[in-house]
This record gives sequence, structure tokens and C-alpha cells, in this order.
Amino acid sequence: MNAPLPSIRSFLSNLPSLQADTKVRFLGCVRSYRIPTGHLVLEHNYPHRKPPQEPASVLVDINAVLESVTAEELRVGAWVNVLGYVRRRKVVDFGPAGVFPDICIEAVLVIPAVVELGEYERILSESLEVERRIRRNQGSFKLR
Repeated sequence: MNAPLPSIRSFLSNLPSLQADTKVRFLGCVRSYRIPTGHLVLEHNYPHRKPPQEPASVLVDINAVLESVTAEELRVGAWVNVLGYVRRRKVVDFGPAGVFPDICIEAVLVIPAVVELGEYERILSESLEVERRIRRNQGSFKLR
């Protein structure tokens, strides 16, 4: 039996480092909704940088889930959880200014994020660090 691959949890700022077609889960704040194309522009200012810079932003294609997305989830300033696939964009497709130029997320689920943002960032950061250490140490252990 073939089960679907699990999604990878990621910060929005790390999305460009993922391979095309990776299933991903992330949190973002709606910066804009482009009705003619069915795209959200989501942003998340993490990691926090000094001096403050423009937050990382990504284009999210929500055409496949438009029937299930509510007006509240499309509101500028709303925080949403996205489950979707990383898709590479054509070089000639410049898209909206300020977004990662070479990727778009094809959403399969968009739901409201009911989280305390600082706690979310801390927990995900710690969890990703644990996963990184496990992957690094897997090569260190050899069966005898």
C-alpha cells in the first residue's frame, strides 16, 4: 500500500531551500489576495533581523481550494496554516514584488492559524534543530 508522503514543517523563510514538489506545512500572514489569479501573498518576519527588513514573502496558489477558503482567511493580516507543494516558477514569471522569485506554493489546504506566534516560532525552531541533530548523528552511528 502506498501512502502519501508526510509534509515537512518549515518556516516561510526556508521555503526556497526545499526541492520542487516537496510537500510542506508552514504559517504565514496574508499580505494580499490577488483575485484575478487566485494567489495569496503570505509573509512571516522570521527569523527576526536587525535592523528590521522586509519580511520573507511567498506566493501561494489557492485555486484548488477556493471553495473551502473563507473570507476571513483571505483578509489582509490574517494568519493561516498552509499545506501544499513547492513548485518552481518560470524565470519570466516575475509575480508580485517582494516574493521569492523562483517558487510558488500550490495549496491543498488553507486553514486559520490559532496560535501564539512567539510560542509557535520557539517550538518549531527547537523541533527543527532536534531533527537536524538527529540527521547529522545518523551518519555517526554504525551497527556492529
